[in-house]
Amino acid sequence: MMKVRLFSRAAVAMAAACALGGSMLSGFAGAAPGVSFGDCPADAVAPGHGVQCAVVEVPMNYAEPDGPRIELTVSRIAASGQRRGALFANPGGPGAEGLDFWGQRTDVLPAALATDYDRIAVQPRGLRFATPLDCIGADGAPVSLSNGNRDVVKKACDASHPGYLDTITTESTARDMDEVRAALGLDRISYLGTSYGTYLGAVYASLFPDRVDRMVLDSNVNPDWVWTEEFAQQQVAGKQRLDDLFAWIADHGAEYRLGDTALQVYQNWVRMAVDQGGGWYANLTPPPASLADLPGSLPEPLAEIARDGYSGGIEQTGKLQNLLRALVSGGASAQGPLLGATQVATYTRTYWPAFARAMSEAAADPANTQRLRTIEGATSTGATGRSVFAAITCNENAIPGRLDVIGSAIATIASGGNAMDARADLVRSGMACGAWKPVTKPVPISNAGLRTRPLVLQSRNDALTKYEGGPAMAKALNGALITVAGGDHGNFGRGNRAVDDAVLTYLRTGEVTITEAAEAPLPTR
Repeated sequence: MMKVRLFSRAAVAMAAACALGGSMLSGFAGAAPGVSFGDCPADAVAPGHGVQCAVVEVPMNYAEPDGPRIELTVSRIAASGQRRGALFANPGGPGAEGLDFWGQRTDVLPAALATDYDRIAVQPRGLRFATPLDCIGADGAPVSLSNGNRDVVKKACDASHPGYLDTITTESTARDMDEVRAALGLDRISYLGTSYGTYLGAVYASLFPDRVDRMVLDSNVNPDWVWTEEFAQQQVAGKQRLDDLFAWIADHGAEYRLGDTALQVYQNWVRMAVDQGGGWYANLTPPPASLADLPGSLPEPLAEIARDGYSGGIEQTGKLQNLLRALVSGGASAQGPLLGATQVATYTRTYWPAFARAMSEAAADPANTQRLRTIEGATSTGATGRSVFAAITCNENAIPGRLDVIGSAIATIASGGNAMDARADLVRSGMACGAWKPVTKPVPISNAGLRTRPLVLQSRNDALTKYEGGPAMAKALNGALITVAGGDHGNFGRGNRAVDDAVLTYLRTGEVTITEAAEAPLPTR
């Protein structure tokens, strides 16, 4: 089924070494003959962490195993000690790059991982270094997947890889991972998935339960919400975390001078967001604040819909799709660096001191936004990543849209109501995909055949994957749930000793000894 070739800037020398009997996989137990790791593509990984790469060919469409093939780049950091197995990982998204997952975390993950496991990451299909999803129009210009006319999008994508767009799904990505497992000669793999990576892992476990050793799912997608409701719930999940952030800044009022109460910090935040053009994005409801003086202006195309109603025309639909895709993939940053940086700060407390300092600097000098812009760019996704996000979430969306909620969203915004509630309704309208109908149904999540219960980590106030996702995933997979206090998105490898020890114990023994853990300590500022 698969073919493997070397990826190396020194391909000739590497091939010669292999011909002379040299092994590029010394210490990598069970590797299939001919699988060689060498240098990674330029700009794919940071130097100095021992990351090597290879390229694996897999079927483009698993319904046609003998049809066209695509290439996936795979990264590996070999175990430095007595190897226990291979630990695959995915960072989330969908649309997040995975090749440098392990290299980026070398300094924060427990040292035992480096000793005990070959750490593997497979670049998801559709991204760079994995047969990119390139969609080029008749004029030679890239076509955005937010285009309101899916026929136009599909024609543009098929120009370079006919049929590829419809294969960009979680199931295909999971099957890609299994092709890599087989190419490396591994009977079973362990897995660490964060955010969307939890759903990818759950799909893999449901398709290939006998090939799973241990599975750690951290900050979970709710398998019952794929996808519209997942992103609708995401819009409101951040409210509690913002309240926590404002309260933390107020507790350090003498240092940051943004207010001595959460409400005072919030009021400064609203003023700055509006001054930067944030408008309705800044409408939050911070009890006991009044809504009377909050901005209620409508953004386009909602103003157009409020005036003329929703006609369903291609141009109007395309504008609404752009707005909704912005909401679910971080586009608030377009409304000013404060809002973009705020969104990043809700991911984890790691960003809170830097965010408070950046907000303080911008409050003192509105032109001083460099630190805010640096924070907002910390989790940015490129155009190809956004295309993969759109393809996966629209190709397999199982929650029908409800156009009737557009009116309630407009009413909420116009009356100065909570922007996050309005955003949730806009997402529930289903217009992020518009006329793009699903091409497949999500894989039913099941624990049938799993040898070991997965470990499920979920924080109570996670702003990106709402808490309910953890219990729902644990129920679907009969997993062992550890509830973590606070709201960090991603709990493993944040200096939380209780969580890190629980994960290492689970990986070694398959046992989970705790059900609760405190919030991770805030890093030293």
